[in-house]
Amino acid sequence: MNRKSILSSLFGGLAAVSGSAMATGFVTLPATGVPVSGGTSAYVTCNLTGNFGSNPAGSTPPTFSPNGGANNTCAVPSNNPPLTGYSQVVSTVRNIVINNVTIGTVTDRVLRNAAATSCIYAAKIRLNGVDYNPAVAGTQYFEVNDFQRAGFRNRGPVAVAYNFVTRGGAQSDEVLYRAGLTKTAVVHLSTDLTAQPLTSVAPLSTNWVDFTSDLNFMDPDGSSMRDSSWFYVQSGCTSAAPTAVTGALRFRQMGQEGQPPLEISVPGYAPAGANTTP
Repeated sequence: MNRKSILSSLFGGLAAVSGSAMATGFVTLPATGVPVSGGTSAYVTCNLTGNFGSNPAGSTPPTFSPNGGANNTCAVPSNNPPLTGYSQVVSTVRNIVINNVTIGTVTDRVLRNAAATSCIYAAKIRLNGVDYNPAVAGTQYFEVNDFQRAGFRNRGPVAVAYNFVTRGGAQSDEVLYRAGLTKTAVVHLSTDLTAQPLTSVAPLSTNWVDFTSDLNFMDPDGSSMRDSSWFYVQSGCTSAAPTAVTGALRFRQMGQEGQPPLEISVPGYAPAGANTTP
C-alpha cells in the first residue's frame, strides 16, 4: 500500500450530483444496482489507482484543476461544506474500541440543506498506533478495509462522495476505492481483479452504504495510511434533530494481508426513524 504523498492544490468548481460512475462529486448509488459484466453490482468505482492497496506504486489522489484534473470520480474538493447549500447541524468524535483498547476515532457529522429535505452524513477515521490484541504475541494494528453506515432505507436516492486532505508526507489521507449499497464487505486481494463484485457475492441493501478503503497505522505490506478521507452519504432527511443509532457505524478488517476478519461497531448519526437491519 505504498502511497504517493504529493497532491496538487485543490480548487475549482463542484460538479452536480450524478448517477454516472465517472462523475466528479456526489455519485448516486442505484437502488437496483449497477450493470456490470456478468450481472449487477451494488458498487460504483471511485479511485482505483492503488488497486485497493495492492499496487506498490500507490494511489494517486484527486487532482482538481480548472481544466478538470484527474482521478476525481466521487471526489469533492471541499469539506466546508462538501456540497453548496448545506450547513453543519452536529459533529461528534466517537472512540473505536476493541478488546477494551481504543484503536482510533471517527468524527461523525451531519450537514443539512436549508429546506431540511436533504442531509449529508459525514465520517472521517483516524487510527492509533496501538496493539488491539495484547494477548497475542507481537503487535496487531487494526486495519479498516471497509467502513459501513446504516439508516438509508426509504431515504433515497442515496449518493456518495469523498474529500481527500493532504498534510504532507505520510500524513495524507487514503482515497476511496469504491462504495455501494450493501452490508456485505468483500475482501479485495492482489490476485483478485474484481472491482465490482456481483450481487450474488455482495447483495444489495438499500439500508447500508459500504465504503472500501485501506487504513492502518502500521500496515504489514510496509507502508501506512492512518487517516481516511471524509466519507459522505447524501440522502433524504427531515428537520428532526439528528440522533445516534446504536451500531450504525461499522469498521471491518477483512484480512487483506492475512489478518483475522474482525468488525467493530459504534453509534452513528442516521435519518430519523432509521435502523440497522440488513
